[in-house]
Amino acid sequence: MQNRIQIASPAPILNTPDFVSVFGGLAIPTDDKGHPHNFEFVALPGMTCYITEKCSQWIARVTCPHYPGDNLFLDVRFTKTWEPLLPIFIPSKEEILKQMHSLLDTPYVWGGNWSKGIPQLLEYYPPEGPLSPRMKILWTLSGIDCSGLLFQTTNGQTPRNTSQLIHFGTGLKINNLKIHELEQIIEPLDMILYRGHVLYVLNATTTIESKSPYGVILRDLRERLEEIGQGRVGKDEWDATCFTDSQFIIRRPFSV
Repeated sequence: MQNRIQIASPAPILNTPDFVSVFGGLAIPTDDKGHPHNFEFVALPGMTCYITEKCSQWIARVTCPHYPGDNLFLDVRFTKTWEPLLPIFIPSKEEILKQMHSLLDTPYVWGGNWSKGIPQLLEYYPPEGPLSPRMKILWTLSGIDCSGLLFQTTNGQTPRNTSQLIHFGTGLKINNLKIHELEQIIEPLDMILYRGHVLYVLNATTTIESKSPYGVILRDLRERLEEIGQGRVGKDEWDATCFTDSQFIIRRPFSV
């Protein structure tokens, strides 16, 4: 079975069909860092998914062109029958950066890329009692992770994970460059990536990122480059054979 459906409202995609266990009791299951390990991403309105297996009345296994993987599950109450839509365009760099800046102080949530959250989850999967402020944020996915910051502000038209972003856009030639030389070549919206994380150049002196546990924050560009450069070497391209956190790259997502 493979039925094409369309996301009608922001929809959580999990890596388990057991939504009741994830949204059960008074707490979302988290790892030792406090990250909800069953969240994958939030599918945005208008996106297409394909049902490959019906698991229960509401839950289906799906594939999503916007996100790799076969172990993805969706509550179909967030969907509707597929219909052709006008193409969704990527906003201008200026608009993306403006939207990023408007998200300052948004909480960090692993798997989050819809800062407004999904209040329907409290209706579909009501908790057994009052939630703590942090647990309500997790329950409704009301936050953003590092790659989700770009995904939301480009209307879902960019790769969702850092493992994809390391190949997205154009790589800058940064081998052997010093910090002051990096500052001279980077531009607003350039992505600085290292293992498991991405941050973005906001302007000539500032970066913006969503980082656990702080959420969306601004940092001084030079200070952040110096931090990243401690123990890491700048590379022109990502070295997939390197299994340690010893490299970083800078990529330009869009050419103007």
